[in-house]
Amino acid sequence: MSRKRKGPSRFAALRAKPPLFWIKIVIIACATAYLAWLSFIHAVANITWDRNPDIALYYVPDHPLALSRKADELFAQKQDPATLAKVEAMAKQSLRGGALNPVAIRLLGYVADARGDVKKARELMLLSQKVSRRDFGTQLWLIEDAVARNDKKAALYHYDIAMRTTPSSFPLLFPTLTGALDDPEVRVALAPIVRQAPVWLPAYLGDAINSIENPANLADMLVKAGRLPDEDSYRNLSNALLGQLAAKNKFPAFRQYYLSLKGSNISAFRSASLTKATVNLAYPAAGWQVVENVGIGGAFSQPDGKGRFSLAAFAGSGERGEVMRKLLFLEPGNYRFKAQYSALEAVSDAEIRWDMQCITPTGNVGKWFVDTPVRKGNFANMQDFNIGNDCPTQLLILQAAGGSNQLGAEFTLRAVDVTPK
Repeated sequence: MSRKRKGPSRFAALRAKPPLFWIKIVIIACATAYLAWLSFIHAVANITWDRNPDIALYYVPDHPLALSRKADELFAQKQDPATLAKVEAMAKQSLRGGALNPVAIRLLGYVADARGDVKKARELMLLSQKVSRRDFGTQLWLIEDAVARNDKKAALYHYDIAMRTTPSSFPLLFPTLTGALDDPEVRVALAPIVRQAPVWLPAYLGDAINSIENPANLADMLVKAGRLPDEDSYRNLSNALLGQLAAKNKFPAFRQYYLSLKGSNISAFRSASLTKATVNLAYPAAGWQVVENVGIGGAFSQPDGKGRFSLAAFAGSGERGEVMRKLLFLEPGNYRFKAQYSALEAVSDAEIRWDMQCITPTGNVGKWFVDTPVRKGNFANMQDFNIGNDCPTQLLILQAAGGSNQLGAEFTLRAVDVTPK
């Protein structure tokens, strides 16, 4: 029985291929390897150009972004003629590889500025801005250029762009912008920008409220800008500003700013009554403010059918301190103060005290005070007084003392009024 012959092996078939076949294989393999190498080095360059341009330029010497990044580093280190020439050459090489590179254009502007050609520098910076508004170095130069030309409107325009596009600029720009609010022209020019509620505004207001030396300048700018968006975050910022205005005795600005806010009511400044005009306001700084203490405190009731509140107050045994306070802007004249209370138990050495002070630039001056013991049932007290021209802003304070009773004292403030006589 004869065996069937096997066909030629696979290797034999390959050996039979003509030389041209193998030349093509080698060319394809080399081209593939070369393309893979190019992909690798460009991938490395694209990953590292921003954080480590030296590595990117090692692999791709003409990488446009790495060139501009390295030139930026060189310019920051020194600006002698040799370095300027090198920066200029690298920036131009970068632009040959990628014409729409705002950093390279800005660096050419830096070089022109360092050489004294401010006109050319400004043209290049404006071109850089047209290419991209996100280059912070360009915006910073344009801000400084506008300030040098005393063009406050242009400076604020570039401030707005820089803060919209570069949140990392906040720590650098916020303090300078806040300091500039001392200038009335800056407040006028900034108002239309703030009116648009840019994305940087909440962060800026929070920083300015906490750091500004004269919060009246900030309040004036906001009044000129118009009402802020009707949102909780902005209401909190407005109330914080009111608190700073009060803390720094800027009461004309306090009054003006409060009355510019949505839902404000001028009666909050003239009334001490426990009503919706003074209790649980959207802006508590203008109304009755309960002070948080461990051993002393109070809480308002829900309003009755006539919109009136009462205050349930307490003071622990041996405790004495403030329960609540309110700013008033009473006009000069004669007034009568009256308060009504109720208590379930009398505490002989417990006390309710009202204190009115005039707020002056040099400090608070006591106007009058009146005390009453905590008695069982309903009781009241009254005080007549006069407000003169030397006392345009008043502070009315309710204090309580718990006495020696083991459980302290509790009472309800049913009503309080300050009325002209």
